[in-house]
Amino acid sequence: MARTSLNDHLINVVIVSIAYIVSMLFVREIIVPFQKSYLPAITTFAALIFPLHGVRVLSAWAFGKWSIAYLFIANTIMHLVLTPDADFTQKSFYAWCLVSTVCWFSFELFRVCGFNLYSHESVINNNTWRNLILVAFVSSVFNSLGHNIIFAGDILPENSLNTMLAFLVGDTLGTVVCLFALMILFRSLRKVGV
Repeated sequence: MARTSLNDHLINVVIVSIAYIVSMLFVREIIVPFQKSYLPAITTFAALIFPLHGVRVLSAWAFGKWSIAYLFIANTIMHLVLTPDADFTQKSFYAWCLVSTVCWFSFELFRVCGFNLYSHESVINNNTWRNLILVAFVSSVFNSLGHNIIFAGDILPENSLNTMLAFLVGDTLGTVVCLFALMILFRSLRKVGV
């Protein structure tokens, strides 16, 4: 396996961070205002379309274990850019560790079970997209369970199941939206000859 240079790591961090920030802006400016009208109790903790999870899945797929560091750094940069005045708490740290690892963990779980779903650049087809959505769903289960544990004192017990379901739906649909946006980007780049 080829070693990754410091320059390559920095480029990967920048790419993941930009994708994270753009995805969060989409959620914050479009999804959350719409969702607050219909599901205010859940909106505080989960968006029903959350493309950041798609960024996590794609990062873990493309970068493997390095995605953990890239995503944690991207969380930090996103926090500093979009919410510099927000408190950074111990729960925030735990949540960042959780979201930075769940997708990698899910890929590893599949690998240990005999299904290596990591990126194979020469073999990207319809099964690749289905596998990524499967990983998105499985990692969302871990993500929603982890968030319910981390924020147990903040999520009302009667909203716990709804919040978990919102995570599952939001993370999975968000990944589909992220993959769709990526497909449009690739087609556009192909049209201009890149």
